[in-house]
Amino acid sequence: MGLLDFLTGKRAEPIPSGSDVSAGTYRCTECGNEITTGSVKSLPPCPQCSNNSWEAVTGGDAAGDPYPDR
Repeated sequence: MGLLDFLTGKRAEPIPSGSDVSAGTYRCTECGNEITTGSVKSLPPCPQCSNNSWEAVTGGDAAGDPYPDR
């Protein structure tokens, strides 16, 4: 994601379950359920609706991460 995408509010692509992710909070793209995970933990399917797609809310994978290269 480039600076222009960040400034215009464009979000990163959804993250599929099973992906290794940075520590943070992730929101189900289907039902909005949020989970918090530690670093390099595989995202499970959503425990509420079994959806397999997440968006990063906070943490290193979030669109608003101020340090995306760390």
